[in-house]
Amino acid sequence: MVANFNFIDKLLRSKKLNITEIRRQVVAALLQPGKALTQKEIEEELVQKCENIDRVTLYRTIKTLLNKGIIHQITIDVQTVKYKLAGKHKKNDHPHFHCCQCDRLVCMPQIKIQEDTLPGGYSMQSSQVVIEGICPECNKKIYSTPQSDDSKNH
Repeated sequence: MVANFNFIDKLLRSKKLNITEIRRQVVAALLQPGKALTQKEIEEELVQKCENIDRVTLYRTIKTLLNKGIIHQITIDVQTVKYKLAGKHKKNDHPHFHCCQCDRLVCMPQIKIQEDTLPGGYSMQSSQVVIEGICPECNKKIYSTPQSDDSKNH
């Protein structure tokens, strides 16, 4: 974990942010590739590592990390907003794939949102595209499970 905190400290310093324990812990919670969490999920992870989590401080920390481009926000539906480490995809101008089985969220910058497909007179300022489905790992689990003898007879 020391190596992760060295990386996190360097990342925070590069954005001219003070290094605080809550900032370190929020970034650490989102460090795993494909991991995106709601504010509640972040709070639940932090409760395990820190004794006292103030929701207002967590909210402000998330807002600061968003404003500095360290994390980005993905709206899954009207009730679910997740946060993901921005990495090399600094803005939320690319689609995301959300696995309905394992809840993994993956950036898909290879899929381009073309502004020129908009009708005349429209100009795009931002877009939020979430593709829902089943990821390759979950597909393998689904299709590699042996079927029962009853299902073979039908």
